[in-house]
Amino acid sequence: MQTRLYTLLLILSLAVVTACSLGEEEDPLLVFKEIAYNALTASEKASLVIDWEDAAVEAWLDGNYLVIFRTTEDATLGPIRVVVDPDRGVAVEKLTRP
Repeated sequence: MQTRLYTLLLILSLAVVTACSLGEEEDPLLVFKEIAYNALTASEKASLVIDWEDAAVEAWLDGNYLVIFRTTEDATLGPIRVVVDPDRGVAVEKLTRP
């Protein structure tokens, strides 16, 4: 009887551990995308053609990240590019649009 109890507890423990680890993996760069998005003006946010969570992220100078947002004005102004400092968790600069 005691062996069955231990077996049942083991199965339940494994089920709980497995259920907790089956969630979606979060994009590790999502926090930098959010920092960059929050640095945009209301009109810049309105011009985005994709969800801010789908923005491209590239390595940049001095360990910073470059977050690139596609907009309705890409053909004439180019995308919006925001430099984010991962250590301080702030948008350092919004680059001029080419």
